[in-house]
Amino acid sequence: MYAIYSSIYFGPYASKTLRITSVALNSILVLLKLAVLVNKSRILKTLTKLRIFGSPNLRHRKHMQSSLRKYAILACGLCVFIPVSIAMTSTVMILRNVEKYRFTLELAGQKSTSFNLVSIFVFIGHQIMFMVHFFMFPGLVMTLLSFVYLSYVKTFQRHLEAMRFGLLSHFSREEISKALMLFTVAQKIRSDIEKSVSFIAFFAYVLTFGNILFLVCGYASDYLADEKSIREVYFISIFTWTLGWFVVLTTCGSRGIESETFIKDMTQEVISKNFDMKGEGHKRLIYMNLLNSFSGCEVRFTGWGMFEVDKKLFLTVLGVLVTYGVLFASELRKT
Repeated sequence: MYAIYSSIYFGPYASKTLRITSVALNSILVLLKLAVLVNKSRILKTLTKLRIFGSPNLRHRKHMQSSLRKYAILACGLCVFIPVSIAMTSTVMILRNVEKYRFTLELAGQKSTSFNLVSIFVFIGHQIMFMVHFFMFPGLVMTLLSFVYLSYVKTFQRHLEAMRFGLLSHFSREEISKALMLFTVAQKIRSDIEKSVSFIAFFAYVLTFGNILFLVCGYASDYLADEKSIREVYFISIFTWTLGWFVVLTTCGSRGIESETFIKDMTQEVISKNFDMKGEGHKRLIYMNLLNSFSGCEVRFTGWGMFEVDKKLFLTVLGVLVTYGVLFASELRKT
């Protein structure tokens, strides 16, 4: 809430549009935090189900999840290290030349340029809180979403490969029962994922859109015109961080399409192999119909049911940003 308050009453904004964009961006971040807090118990339950779904064998489960956990830990480490490094570097640069960066002191609530030990710690704390709010927390949320998506898709894909081998080698009632049970469990877990994180994913993409619009408004209104070096570093950091996590989240979320394609190809392959086999023709036809009923199994993820998380979002978001970016830039240059 302090970030919203400071964006309303403080800050060297050159236009009302930029100030409104900043307030909207901070509001989205607050809503994102509330969404994570409200769905915390659901997310934990979903992660537990994903862990159990990984493999009934403990050794296999640990082996399958080790690589994902390493990447998740690395991503979390970067989400902590990079913002803290930026905060400490900017703090040292500002404190070495307080007179030049006087406007930053007002944002931290410092009225004078004379610093004592307490005010230095207050300013450092303000910088770290700013980085946690704008960089660390969104990055951790993107890491969580990417981990959930990848964990589900990779686990389901391994089960599908084992199921394909069983159906091709021994097309029987037992194998069909295992397949139907797998699809039922997988669909239930996907439904749990949608209920727990789809709303969060929606706000994550809205936040991405808001960050880019803020950068467009900032450049168009000549934000921090007297401190272009700070502005360039600030904007480049936001753009790189936002674009990087947008690509990671969209790429991980779109992996479900590969599983859907695999299911359709596997179904056609199994049916083609067993279609002309003699003996138990009626039973095999029933088995084929049951298997074919799951060929349209949905593995894709959505953002609150309003859009699908796939690679088409790259073109969609790019088109929207270019359109609105040109409109914002033209309107701001008129004022």
